[in-house]
Amino acid sequence: MSQTRLSPRSRVLTAAVALLLASHAAQAEDVAATAASPETTAAATGELEEIFVLGVRESRTSRGAVLLPLSLVDTPQAVSIVDSGFVQSFGLDDVNQLLGMMTGVNVEAVETDRTYYNARGFDIKSMQVDGIGLPFNWNVVGDLDTFVYDKVEVIRGANGLLTGTGNPSGTINYVRKRPTNDLRAYGEATLGSWDKRRLEVDVSGPFNDSGSWAGRFVGAAQSADSYLDLKSSDRTIFYGVVEGQIGERTVLTVGYTQQDSASDGALWGALPMLYSDGTQTDYDVSTTTSMDWVQWDTHSRTAFAELAHEFSGGWKLLTTATWNDYEEPSYLFYTYGSPDRETGLGLYGWPGAFMSTVDRLLFDATLAGTVEVGGREHDLTFGLSLSHADNGYEERFIPEDDPAWGALPAFPGWTGREVPRPAFGEWMVAGNWETDVRRFFGMARINATDNLKVFVGFNAIDVESEGFNFDEPQDSDDQKLSPYMGLTYHIAGTWQAYASYSDIYEPQPEVAEDLRPLGPAEGTSYEVGLKGELLGNRLLTQVSVFRAEQENYAEYAGFNAEAGVGFYRGLDFTSEGIEVEAMGRLTDNWSLRAGFTWLDLTDAEGEDARTFVPRTTFNVSTLYRPELLPGLELGASLKWREDVYLDNGVGVIRQDAYLLGSVFASYDVDEHFAVAVNVDNVTDEKYLTSLYWDQSYYAAPRQASVSFRYRY
Repeated sequence: MSQTRLSPRSRVLTAAVALLLASHAAQAEDVAATAASPETTAAATGELEEIFVLGVRESRTSRGAVLLPLSLVDTPQAVSIVDSGFVQSFGLDDVNQLLGMMTGVNVEAVETDRTYYNARGFDIKSMQVDGIGLPFNWNVVGDLDTFVYDKVEVIRGANGLLTGTGNPSGTINYVRKRPTNDLRAYGEATLGSWDKRRLEVDVSGPFNDSGSWAGRFVGAAQSADSYLDLKSSDRTIFYGVVEGQIGERTVLTVGYTQQDSASDGALWGALPMLYSDGTQTDYDVSTTTSMDWVQWDTHSRTAFAELAHEFSGGWKLLTTATWNDYEEPSYLFYTYGSPDRETGLGLYGWPGAFMSTVDRLLFDATLAGTVEVGGREHDLTFGLSLSHADNGYEERFIPEDDPAWGALPAFPGWTGREVPRPAFGEWMVAGNWETDVRRFFGMARINATDNLKVFVGFNAIDVESEGFNFDEPQDSDDQKLSPYMGLTYHIAGTWQAYASYSDIYEPQPEVAEDLRPLGPAEGTSYEVGLKGELLGNRLLTQVSVFRAEQENYAEYAGFNAEAGVGFYRGLDFTSEGIEVEAMGRLTDNWSLRAGFTWLDLTDAEGEDARTFVPRTTFNVSTLYRPELLPGLELGASLKWREDVYLDNGVGVIRQDAYLLGSVFASYDVDEHFAVAVNVDNVTDEKYLTSLYWDQSYYAAPRQASVSFRYRY
């Protein structure tokens, strides 16, 4: 996803090299740790099916993020999956809410409408839809709706083979819903705190008697005010897909997704966290520095076509063509400076009007099959990925004598009318660059013995960028051939030990102090672990030990006022830690998701680095259906984060450790109707959303919603 410029204090050059890479795979069947709703058929073991099925498919699902036809136990990396049943139960309407409940993933909501994610100490820069990097880049603007997705997968650790870049944090794959072989319909209406109103519709079924052709339509609309002063938002999303059999061995799928979001009173930057004397500020949770004319909108449109064919010898070819168009118009107001503790004076304004656009075309092809060597069958996969992105950036001139640039009244206590809407001038082109990515990859799973499986693979990538952004050239041409190795060993029963290695290679859009491209981050990533299924294969457990060494990783270093952009320096980091996770069912009526992460992250001198990232986190979610009341479902979740801090050289900003809790209850009135109540932040915890920057704002206090559901 393209980026609106960051706050002028750290106004990052947004020459995003859109590494739109495809990773390809077998199907991931849900491993939901949830008491499944009627439409949810997640297997507690998380078994992964193959992509292609001859004739009418028993299960129409999107591709997952795992490259070979493997179960989660057989995959030599840590993998987590959340399905749509879990999302529905906990009312996770947007991606930030969902990822906040995933083991090892930290959601950094740096502004109300811009979010970063990190895992294992580093930003997650590989995000995909159905295994293909479509509308995402390394941050997300706006609230991405979850209703069109059947599941969300997170593969933690470096996935150079899958994504082409090998960032050691992980890969997030959003798996879209697909048509069903029987007629289904679902609708939901939700009313919640701060005048939240939401409608959902999901209709699916076959077009003909044989079921060889089927379609699905999914749509959602939401509007809400906010606990933050001045803030309100509207969001609509719809998705349509048609899938059909062409002959006996070919399946054609075409689909279209559109999401439009409008955010009024958004924060660009956030609240000042330090007084002028270097001590930390403290405000009401509703406090904002926005103005009543601020708008931050996003518009994304994606169309895709897939053609899957199985050859007579069992080899399978999947080709995908994707088009994505993204626009991000915004009229923003940034506040900078440090207020005086007594007078509240000392803040200044910086207005901006921007238009960010990206047009993308992608082509992807994967050929997968088996060969027999030494009396054993071995799995092979080869793939080709080509993408082209045209990036544009415009801004509107604002006269230097406009009052929006000047000193601001005492803070807090603003009403949003302190600064009138500036006298914006004409649009000016600030950036125009294009990026081409070419990738060829291959992987083999060698069945060395009944117990030992060896994985070897390679990824060859060529990234070329040309153009300018904020008068600086964006020309680059990077190539890299990276290996991938892994193995699994069956110990006993369902227990498997695994190990994996991947190169780290991440082309970076950031610029150095001379405003030239910083160059790629490079390094190595190692992981070993143990996986097994307990309680009659109902509960998947996994333990991972990881280490990553990364050189030239981009860290913010200052702001070039003349060019109006932030510059970075390349630093060396070492990340190591442990992750423990359990997903599945304790009994037929009781399910569990739980995860623990411990992290050590240091710089080249061995000192703590990126201290805004929590070193220890814990999360647990549980769902229960009492046998005596089969229509009732109860659920609760807890998430604990260790304290974090940020030292900006003037003072230290701290966020103490905190525990968040959510609860819900739903009741099936009959086979068609149900009602549900959700309460989030039940203890009304007050905490900052992020210390990624030295500005922040407070997260939502306790909130509640009630939903009415119909299912056919």
